[in-house]
Amino acid sequence: MTARIDDVTKPVRGAKQRPTPRWVGWFLIATPSLAAAGPLWGAGSLSTFRVAVAVIFLTAAWDWWRFQDRSRTFFTMLGIGIAFQISGVVSLAWSKPPSDAAWHELLGVALMFALAAALVQLYRTAETVLTIARGWLYMAVLVEVVNLWELVTGSRLPNFYLAADQRDTPGWSAIAGPFGAPSQLAAVFVMAAIVMAVGWSLEHDRRLRWAYVAVCVPMPYLLWRTSSTLGLTLFVIVVVCWLAVYSWGRRIGIAALAVLVVALPQGRSLLVALGAQIGSLFGGATEAPFTAGDAFNLLRDGAVLLARSTWIGVGPAGFPYAMTTRSTPYFTHGVVAPHSAIVEIASQYGVGMFVLVTLAGIGLAKWAIDRLRRTARQPLRGAPRIVAMWTLVVALMWPLLSMVAPTYLDQSVAALFVATVAMWARHIEKPLGRRVRSPETALRNLPPAPTEQPKKDS
Repeated sequence: MTARIDDVTKPVRGAKQRPTPRWVGWFLIATPSLAAAGPLWGAGSLSTFRVAVAVIFLTAAWDWWRFQDRSRTFFTMLGIGIAFQISGVVSLAWSKPPSDAAWHELLGVALMFALAAALVQLYRTAETVLTIARGWLYMAVLVEVVNLWELVTGSRLPNFYLAADQRDTPGWSAIAGPFGAPSQLAAVFVMAAIVMAVGWSLEHDRRLRWAYVAVCVPMPYLLWRTSSTLGLTLFVIVVVCWLAVYSWGRRIGIAALAVLVVALPQGRSLLVALGAQIGSLFGGATEAPFTAGDAFNLLRDGAVLLARSTWIGVGPAGFPYAMTTRSTPYFTHGVVAPHSAIVEIASQYGVGMFVLVTLAGIGLAKWAIDRLRRTARQPLRGAPRIVAMWTLVVALMWPLLSMVAPTYLDQSVAALFVATVAMWARHIEKPLGRRVRSPETALRNLPPAPTEQPKKDS
């Protein structure tokens, strides 16, 4: 008996999937909020988010030992994580960047792929995808509450990138929430908007469904207050993709959005800033503190550092150190952070790791396209297709999305986003889940052995 497509959005137990302890679901819902808190909740490098990742990974390891899943997504995430550790240790021994920062980043990357493998293993149906989306929803609400406090009081959290005695400087007007830097807040809002679109399509609780839209309403203004032109531009692209899912959105919504952007002063300033950023790629002058031209020069400087390291890499967290201690041919106005996951991975972990991640991204996009082709007769907003559609959007957008914040690999919410997309890939692999019973139940349901018929004498 095959499961109906409607079953994918029913609760896991109702769909007769493998049982998952109830506390695991609550733990998954709380994890995004712990990722947003980051170092604010914890002692030193031991944050509550990292403790949560360790608990989730151990739970997933027990689940794997019990059910012995054979998921390609699981082994892919595990393999990429191990490859990162090996290439990181090799580049660390070869280039010798500061060891404290290097081991700290290696731990962050290990936690990123440990969480990704864990979420893939704990996947049951689209209901598990919805559970994580709800966690992102609650996290977005908490972040926006912090932003409201920043706007009303003019205060900032202790981890803000400017010290308290710089309160009267222009940079103090930008908000950062719990993330320290405004650009990191912008990156989180773009990631959250993508997950909100998935949650909107999968949510079966009508009281909660509109919360995914409501939490996105203040995001454009908050993004504008971060002064991130790229972040606000990517958010508009996410909204366009969200509207394109529905026929009314394609006919009316996108046109209304374009009129709104042109009509609002903030929208016109975004277009002007975007034009200035594009012009900076060709050497144009701009008053922005960090331009697209600087980002392009960081990319070229990263290629130079990679070649100088004999294509092995300058080591984990070694890009800023190499930019400050070695001469590079391209001017970046004093910016030494990579501002791109591509630069971060290639220059620090070597060309082999860059090729592996690129192939994984291409494979993810191809996988999503194949799922969309096989389900062409089903509505796009349905669970079998909507996750594949947004996975394809992430695969295409990720190179630009990873450029919003100064760093990517050592950020808690970035690790959560990678793990969330990995779970989407597991959903694409088998949307109805793996209906496996525990060994004890399987043994109890074995059919009786056939009785041997006595042979007749000839």
